[in-house]
Amino acid sequence: MKMSWWCAALCVFAFGSLAPAEDKKENKLPEAVQTALEKAESLELYSLNGETNVRDGWHNTKVLGQTTVKGDDAKKIAAAVVKSVGEGRVGAKCFIPRHGVRVTHDGKTYDLVICFECRWVYVYTDKNENPQRVTTSTSAQELLNQILSDAKVPLAKPEK
Repeated sequence: MKMSWWCAALCVFAFGSLAPAEDKKENKLPEAVQTALEKAESLELYSLNGETNVRDGWHNTKVLGQTTVKGDDAKKIAAAVVKSVGEGRVGAKCFIPRHGVRVTHDGKTYDLVICFECRWVYVYTDKNENPQRVTTSTSAQELLNQILSDAKVPLAKPEK
């Protein structure tokens, strides 16, 4: 009998509570950012080269090009980014951003610096260089690449 209690205690210690685990916090963009994206009539879409720590770069990344996106395409980007973040689960330890989105709403500017490879989105508000971080899936990547390509904006070399 003592042995079974010891085994149960060891299992609880090693694997957590025997009760069902509570769901992890939902992964989503901050409400103000999501609202800005959903109400945007236009936004800026950036192609980034993946380098970080660029002194004169956009949030320390090198910009390869950018385009203003309006109307239905802006709505598609907003929906795709919100969906992709909602699907995000785990980010890697790296950050090699190749995409960015800038949207302005109610006098505030929100910049999303996106690394689909490492599955992170860094969210900057106005001039604050201390971003919030959320994870993302890769589901929005194809749409962003297509819109950049259609606008003749060069894309970064794909991840290896």
